[in-house]
Amino acid sequence: MSTRPVVLKPACIKTLVAVEAHPERSHQHEFNGVAALKNMFGEDRVEFEAIFSVRGGVGTHLAGVTWYDSRENHPKRTEHRLYFQGNPVMDQAQEGDNVLIGFDLQNRLHCILIPAGAGSSSYAGWTPVE
Repeated sequence: MSTRPVVLKPACIKTLVAVEAHPERSHQHEFNGVAALKNMFGEDRVEFEAIFSVRGGVGTHLAGVTWYDSRENHPKRTEHRLYFQGNPVMDQAQEGDNVLIGFDLQNRLHCILIPAGAGSSSYAGWTPVE
């Protein structure tokens, strides 16, 4: 495993709330899509194989993600979401942890879980990372 940092651009970060961190609370594996995610993924449905990891942890896990409009059949409303397949990284997620999502220089999508108390700030919504 490389010890070099991963450069993500574009990227955004968010502090997880209970329904995002505990699938038994919402029966879903997805994040609501707001402007920061739309800027990364656009308006159209796309699927990726994402690299999931825990900051400071060893190893990665691949899982499929889908960016889609859950209201695509509604003529006047949109509600984009980022669905992710269950995986060992997100199984560890807790309310208050941060998740950083972004593309690396080879255009691979990364989802990095940053446990609460790991020296990270709190983000109420998806915040672009420069």
